[in-house]
Amino acid sequence: MLNILLGRRKTHSYGLVATCIIAFALMLRILLILLHWPATNSDESVMALIANDIAYHGKTPVIFYGQDYMGLIEAYLGALFYHLTGGLSITALRLGVVLLMGVFFVVMYHLTRLLYSPKLALLTLAILSVSTLSYVGRLVLATGGSAETLVFGALSFLLAARLSYTYQRHTTVSSRLRRLPGYLCFGIIVGLGIWSDMVGAPLYLMATLLLLVFCWREIFIYGGWLIGLVGGAIGLLPTILYALQNPGKSLLGGLLSQAEGAPLDARPEQLTLWHKVVETFQVSLPTATGSPFCPVIEYPFMGDNTRRSLTCGIIQSSWSLGYILLMAASIAIAIAALTYLKQSQKGLSQVEQHRQQVSYVARLCLLGAAVLSILIYINSAGPVDQPGYHARYLVSLFVVTPAMLAPLYYAARSLREGHRWARVRFYGSRAILGALIMILIAGTGMAFIEIPKAHAEIARRQHLIDQLNALHVSYLYTDYWTCYSLVVATINTRHPIVCSVIDNQGSPRHERIPAFRVALKNSKRSPFMCATDFTLTTRPLYDCLPYVQALVKKTNDQIGRYFVRHKLDGYILYRPEPKS
Repeated sequence: MLNILLGRRKTHSYGLVATCIIAFALMLRILLILLHWPATNSDESVMALIANDIAYHGKTPVIFYGQDYMGLIEAYLGALFYHLTGGLSITALRLGVVLLMGVFFVVMYHLTRLLYSPKLALLTLAILSVSTLSYVGRLVLATGGSAETLVFGALSFLLAARLSYTYQRHTTVSSRLRRLPGYLCFGIIVGLGIWSDMVGAPLYLMATLLLLVFCWREIFIYGGWLIGLVGGAIGLLPTILYALQNPGKSLLGGLLSQAEGAPLDARPEQLTLWHKVVETFQVSLPTATGSPFCPVIEYPFMGDNTRRSLTCGIIQSSWSLGYILLMAASIAIAIAALTYLKQSQKGLSQVEQHRQQVSYVARLCLLGAAVLSILIYINSAGPVDQPGYHARYLVSLFVVTPAMLAPLYYAARSLREGHRWARVRFYGSRAILGALIMILIAGTGMAFIEIPKAHAEIARRQHLIDQLNALHVSYLYTDYWTCYSLVVATINTRHPIVCSVIDNQGSPRHERIPAFRVALKNSKRSPFMCATDFTLTTRPLYDCLPYVQALVKKTNDQIGRYFVRHKLDGYILYRPEPKS
């Protein structure tokens, strides 16, 4: 009885510490978004406009505007927070992401505790609380997909592990039937995850494999597969409805074309396997797993783009090498433990043997998801020319964090006297864990250091808006990364701006809201605005100035002075000013 009470007290203390860590992580994020870090961009602005349509215009979209894939959970949460906070704002929109991250932390605590131990679960939470702030606030920005991938990926593994742990080979039919709702929930989780963003597919695939290994009788004999498919259809219902409403569009085909299609301006050497591997391990993998060193974000307005150098290459490659070594060690340990369990089962009950077997296989499946994610990424177009920006496609690696920490944690947990290698392993593991925690804390500190830069970007955007208002510009054509951030910044002001996207050929590439283009066509004499400061947009895709200058010259030559050039803050504006 005393042991039971002590066990409950220890469990309660672990839960209390976990609650404190999660509260710290969420308050840290809330503080940063209240301080307007990081500065918003047009991807997030489109999500804000979708949430605005949901909250105030009675719309019920199911797919991110103009993209044909990626769900809108963040938009619906944003619409809720709009009502709770009094209207459209980027801060309110980001609160939905904070809520999702809170769910992720809770799920990761329970998943790590189930597969490993309560103490490792607390260490995992502590690491995740700061490491997920990296990559230019990717898991603070409400750009869709990333936070949802973490939530549904971790949930799918937690539920698969629970079902596998509680599986009994010899039980009654009624007990089997009572477990079927678990497969329904699993299907719903996977369906919602796929609807939200397909980048979590390796997690869902390996979680499904875990179920097949241990629960195949329930799945194939008692109808678990059918129940799971029904759940998947429920989770994918938004995708199914969209496909029915748009019969000419294939969501999966569109996503695969995005992943596999090489950039049109890619050089032949950038398409080689060697180039992709190098870019993945020198940029994408360190960026996606929380390295704060030598950040590479090819879009300057999203963060620092460190100059590629030998020093940075060594630092980032060392980080990736350490990550791969930890992965290999974790895989080897799980395989060795599973082999030992099969060879020596003395003193273990059948239930305990089953639980340990599930634990080791689940760990291998978790690690398999990491390996699969990296291999798929290397084979995609992600690392071809923008390995920093596309590192978001590896966001599911955060779910594998406990498996990466496990070798260090178990080596640092206890010291066996008399073994020189044991002492090296013990003190070395503690030193590595300590260094890792300090590095990640420093990375979080960098976020606060970047707050003035974010404020400067906000002030610069407002100055541009003031200049446009002074010229009485309410409609204009401009590049994607400028357009929607201007719309959101002015939507509730006396002088809202409506814009339509043009690229370097004058075409509406990445036009997310066709109604805006219709509005510009119906308006009279809409001006063109192109960036001259390419820290504000992407070049050459949105270097529209040569195209616009040619159009202006042609028009002015035909009908006289019509377009007048205005130099703004980082832009050139050509405004129609016909002679009366």
